[in-house]
Amino acid sequence: MARWKLMQPHYLNILRLPDGTEGEWVKEETNRTTGRMARHTYKVPVLLDTNNPQDFNDADGIIVCFEGKGERNDITFVGNPTPDMEPLDDEAEEITAAAREKWDHPIDSLPANGGMNDKEMAFMERMMKAFGGGQAVANTAVPNAEVEALKAQVAKLTEMVQAKAERRV
Repeated sequence: MARWKLMQPHYLNILRLPDGTEGEWVKEETNRTTGRMARHTYKVPVLLDTNNPQDFNDADGIIVCFEGKGERNDITFVGNPTPDMEPLDDEAEEITAAAREKWDHPIDSLPANGGMNDKEMAFMERMMKAFGGGQAVANTAVPNAEVEALKAQVAKLTEMVQAKAERRV
């Protein structure tokens, strides 16, 4: 036997649910010139939700297996087990152990340098040095005389607002 219990919701490619439902999507089109119906059937994954008791096929939750490797009510799926599947027997444990080396954490597997090659990294370092290397850079776009005039104007306006507020009290 090779049986697993789902610990989290999964989209799985299944052969058939215990009630006979298959994971298919049907696209139907009518040809405008001939009036004939064209029908295309596609296999699609099915959501097996561990939070929805209607999806349970066992008292403990959702049990899945490989074809011919489970019990009558188990849901047969195609593909490899995932980290969120708990093996229920020795054969499932062996299959899970073999698949475990293929599992990469989505964050831990990202490149440390953001995926940049050496040329791109050197370019970024040059740009950082050109823009001050992360140090604060003085704003030279506005002349200092204008900045001082604006500071004086703000101070004068602040005094006027305070004087008006004191008169009201």
